[in-house]
Amino acid sequence: MAPELFHDGGVHSYASDFWALGCVLYECYAGRPPFIGKEFTQLVKSILTDPTPSLPGNPSRPFANLVSSLLIKDPAERIQWSEICGHAYWNSKLTPPALPPQPAFDNMIELCYKPCLTERNLNKTPPRQRDNLKATVGVTENSNHNTPNRGVASGRKIQSKGSSNTKGVNLLRLSRIAKSNLQRENEKENYRRPLPNNNSEHEADVQIENTDMELDFNENNEDDTQDEPEMVTSTQSADDENSSSPDNDLIASPMVTTPATDDTRRNDEESSLDHIEVPATPPSASPQPKIKKVIEGSDSAVNVSTVLWHASDLTVRPVMPSKKIDKGPGSEMALSLPFDAVPASDFAKLPKDQLEVVTKCIISILNGNTSVGEKQNVIKYLELLSCSVDAANILTNGQIMLVLVKMLRQSKASALRVQLVSLLGLLIRHSTEIDDDLANSGILGSLNEGLVDRQEKVRRFSMAALGELLFYISTKNDQPKAVIPPESPLKENRTSSGWQVPNTLISLVTSLLRKGEDDITQLYALRTIENISSQGGYWATRFTSPDVINNLCYIFRAPAKQETLRLTAGSCLVRLTRFNPPTIQQVMEKLTFKETANTISKGSPREQQICLNLLNMAMLGSNLFANIGRHLLPLIEDKSLVPNLISLIEHGGEVLRGKTLVFITLLCKNRKRWLAHFFFNVKLLTTVDRLVKEKGVYLQQCLEAFINGVVSIIPGLLDMIIADIKQLPGGKRHVQGGGLTGKGGGSKTNLPLFLVVLNLLCSSSFKRRVVDSQILQQLKVLIKLVESPFQGRDDFLLTLLRVLEAITEEGSIIEENHTTFVIEILPSLSVICKGSKDGDARFLCLKIWFEVVVNMLNEAPKDTRRLEVLKSVCRDHFVPMFPMLMEDEDPTPIYAQKLYDMLLEFNVIIQ
Repeated sequence: MAPELFHDGGVHSYASDFWALGCVLYECYAGRPPFIGKEFTQLVKSILTDPTPSLPGNPSRPFANLVSSLLIKDPAERIQWSEICGHAYWNSKLTPPALPPQPAFDNMIELCYKPCLTERNLNKTPPRQRDNLKATVGVTENSNHNTPNRGVASGRKIQSKGSSNTKGVNLLRLSRIAKSNLQRENEKENYRRPLPNNNSEHEADVQIENTDMELDFNENNEDDTQDEPEMVTSTQSADDENSSSPDNDLIASPMVTTPATDDTRRNDEESSLDHIEVPATPPSASPQPKIKKVIEGSDSAVNVSTVLWHASDLTVRPVMPSKKIDKGPGSEMALSLPFDAVPASDFAKLPKDQLEVVTKCIISILNGNTSVGEKQNVIKYLELLSCSVDAANILTNGQIMLVLVKMLRQSKASALRVQLVSLLGLLIRHSTEIDDDLANSGILGSLNEGLVDRQEKVRRFSMAALGELLFYISTKNDQPKAVIPPESPLKENRTSSGWQVPNTLISLVTSLLRKGEDDITQLYALRTIENISSQGGYWATRFTSPDVINNLCYIFRAPAKQETLRLTAGSCLVRLTRFNPPTIQQVMEKLTFKETANTISKGSPREQQICLNLLNMAMLGSNLFANIGRHLLPLIEDKSLVPNLISLIEHGGEVLRGKTLVFITLLCKNRKRWLAHFFFNVKLLTTVDRLVKEKGVYLQQCLEAFINGVVSIIPGLLDMIIADIKQLPGGKRHVQGGGLTGKGGGSKTNLPLFLVVLNLLCSSSFKRRVVDSQILQQLKVLIKLVESPFQGRDDFLLTLLRVLEAITEEGSIIEENHTTFVIEILPSLSVICKGSKDGDARFLCLKIWFEVVVNMLNEAPKDTRRLEVLKSVCRDHFVPMFPMLMEDEDPTPIYAQKLYDMLLEFNVIIQ
């Protein structure tokens, strides 16, 4: 952030954007930001007061001047748009487009900076003289000129000393806001999950974990943010919803998102993690921030199953919408109450005797022969208290809660029932611990009755409150199974909890997913299933039935449904299927592979993640499908699928890119024909090579699994190619060099796929991973096979020789497999070289000979036995073909002569 943005009244402007450009240019050149601090306040003080550091090394003067001009701390003095476009660094004059006015910035300068400028300018050159200096000197650096003068200083004042002006900057306030927003995100991310107590509440400052960390300085006084679009039914207007009840707060129950990386900030709706980069576990497992580093060559290689899931796949969100009430100071006093109202912040601090007095007053009004209005005022007061966690715990586990449940069961007034069930939901939502004694109050039965109430709002809030309670019960009942991996099949394991949830209640909840139900009530039911299914095990199985899966599939693909509703249904499908893998067959029969794959290219980030999860589970469980090839055939015929997947890897957020790599891996492992679609064109490989530089841990894990998965396919592919060549003696069968998908989606032969091996060896990510002793043995067999003719041999031979050429560029591979190269591969190359009519093939044979011999001569003097073997092979195989090579076309004779001279020098051969 630019320095002025930390001041009260600071506004975003072109000037602050220019500062950001300066930071980017500085980091691109130096490899680090211009200002660094381990803590937030330290970083801000550095930005405000430290002098702008000069660029290290020896940058060009125009570039250094541009960066310094962009990083001037005073926005009024910072380089302007016209000066940037005319700067000498660009080597050509740019025509600056007109920018709209920015009155807010002008006002900020007028109010905050003009007084300071006046005071500082007293000792400066008078304005007219300064203009003259700019006219004569400024052109040398800040503008384009045919012959820029490198020895003349810029007319723009470059700030070398830091400013000491930190007035108007409340560092502590900014730090507290940023820390509060980080904690809010963390709490939502771990909704209903136990968090470690690291005493962070005693630390006023924010720790800067990395230079890409993003902080939110917006004050958020509401209980929840508003992430989702408002959902209005056709029978009720939005105004009616807003005025009669907090149902419109459906939009204020956000998906629990996690701190996003710089990539995922481009996709606001995508939920991803930056500091918790591990496969997701159920809430009961109490996930801790843990980063698993991928170490190349480790025994526990990362495979697809270990990166199938990201923590964002199991995020949970509150079911009960937040109540939009005035939580400001004195709001309790606005209510007409027959007792002294205690603010929510002080309620939990009351001494026991005073708490009992207030409790008795509340109960007497609720139970007494008072008017409905008096009861409603008390309920509104309790709603205020429910927003405090400590107060909610006291109320939920005390006598007041029992009275509220009794009132809900007995009350007939619709307005009062709406308030009662809403209050129950708020108390359950904000309570962190609920005693089992509440199970005997009949609350489940009362909420069950509310689901079938004639009043729509009672049904809605009953579902929301029931959803909160069922999720709480599920987290307690599944707690003992936290140590079991979430993918493991779990036996029913009920604890001694007093909560007994009948199957009839579960059936009533799932029945709300049927067509024709109220959308808002349906959304609360979906969120309930979404949260509970995150637990896996017994509770997930209770909601997994064919009818539920069918209804979820319908909602997910219903075009008339709101996006929030559809995506929640899709999330439910992913979670239920994850913990009951056979269900994926029914899901994909309803959604189809083609339709799901099409969504990857045109859906929102959340929808893309859902579809990738479904496709990955389907590919991983392909054995569950009677004929997986029939399902995949539409994908093979879809010409846009591969470009769309590669585009997603290039431009998507971290989680989407990782899951797309997993999907490609599973496709290729399922059908080797997919290798041609992804690796005949090197665009994917160049994209993958760039991903190595990315910082996201999850993406790096997926990239490692992708490389391991593709590499694991190669031995089987070479076996198939060897078998195909053995079936082609004398050219009896024609090698298909054209299309790869014949009848039934298969090709006549696998020989064209050998090009994949060559392209992988040309990739920096794969080159050292593809080749091992097994691959070399298979290549040795192929070299022997190509000594004999077969249809298509010439083209295949060139590819094979280029593969060997790429391998020999790595000296360590030759050293580790010297026996294979010297005794088996070199003699076969001599045979091929003598019998080939292709000049390129002969040259490649010689080049491979050259690389192997050079490496061996560097190492052979240390091992006399290896030197003797090399002498024997060279005398028997290289010397006889040397005269032929000298008569070949250039550059073959040059290489041959160099190799011959080298052999003479090392006494390998004697002239």
